[in-house]
Amino acid sequence: MTEGPASLHPTVPHRIGPRPLGLHLGLASATLGTALANLPLAREGHLPWIRDLREEGARVGSDLQAFDLADCLTEVGAKGQHLVSEMLAGITKYHAHPYQRNVQTPAAIWQKGAACLLDYGADLPADVPVAFIVPSLVNRGYILDLSEERSFVRALTAAGIRPFLIDWGDPGEQERDYGTEDYIVQVLVPALETVTEICGKSPVHLMGYCMGGTLTVAQALLQQEKLASLITLASPWNFHAGLSNAARMLLGSNNTWEPVLNACDELPVDLLQSFFAALDPNLCLRKFGLFNRMDMDGAKAAEFVALEDWLNDGVPLVKQVARDCFSGWYGENSPYLGKWQISGMQICPQNITIPTLVAVPKSDKIVPAGSALGLAEQVHHATVITPPSGHIGMVAGGRARDGLWAEIIEWIKA
Repeated sequence: MTEGPASLHPTVPHRIGPRPLGLHLGLASATLGTALANLPLAREGHLPWIRDLREEGARVGSDLQAFDLADCLTEVGAKGQHLVSEMLAGITKYHAHPYQRNVQTPAAIWQKGAACLLDYGADLPADVPVAFIVPSLVNRGYILDLSEERSFVRALTAAGIRPFLIDWGDPGEQERDYGTEDYIVQVLVPALETVTEICGKSPVHLMGYCMGGTLTVAQALLQQEKLASLITLASPWNFHAGLSNAARMLLGSNNTWEPVLNACDELPVDLLQSFFAALDPNLCLRKFGLFNRMDMDGAKAAEFVALEDWLNDGVPLVKQVARDCFSGWYGENSPYLGKWQISGMQICPQNITIPTLVAVPKSDKIVPAGSALGLAEQVHHATVITPPSGHIGMVAGGRARDGLWAEIIEWIKA
């Protein structure tokens, strides 16, 4: 592992993001083209606005009547071209930015295949509370240790809580045939056993972020007697909440994914990133336009690059996990409906008796609030918190220290 704090280096890293780059460029062009194509319809009151925007859309159409259509098209085209140009300039600056993550990471204390366990609090007293943290399978766990300053795990350590973080690594031969059950039973369960052996009678709090939280619900039921509490952070549970019928059919369709999985033997990173892009098609247009206007020597620009590098450093899903997620979770909604089984056990959150904390960020565009709240509906006496951020900002953003981090530390210490 590397040593030293996060810093700037004279060499420029090779970047290919935002991934998939072609899709983001196409979406930006499509946004401009759609705006131009729909302008005449909006002006004449013929644009089929969604219900929530109909009243506002009617006012916009009425206001547009005061202007010549050709002038409107010229102005919208010029504005659109300016936004696309700013995005392209921002992407160019991102590719050229000298930031590189250079954070000292603790040595692995346990390993199984590609996965390992990192102990961030080895120097703490033996009797402090423990956090066993499980990140998502599709993104690197270092979002929880992004830099020396933006590190959830280091904040826990500073507060006297010993964090153990699962690092999934890149799927290798051992993981090729893994499903969600294998990741839970073959990796998470023995890793937690190792932690309890090391820490003795210290209270262990099981914590999962995003998809990792979904996995920890099953793990909690398998190892409940070893745990002081369960904490889920923006973790999907009701997989049909907040999804349109079209999205539900797409994600849950075997006909869509089986040809890809059979051809690639996995679900590639760029295809996964395409799903996230579909949740907010204009996000890249907005955020790289904003980045273009930042001071490239400033802290905000470096923080932007750090997060963007992490977003583009994804991990493919092995094919059986992808099948479990798409067919079982998104297709059948098996976790929420009580049809998900691990090691022959029906995963019923109603049987969780330990204190449970469910974090549902206020502006999450990746996991709908209703999906994460589905777990709180089923766990008796669950406590729900709503950090004032989004899915990623909740754990690594500027408000994380006084938001989620502070609430988790308070929960564990209480």
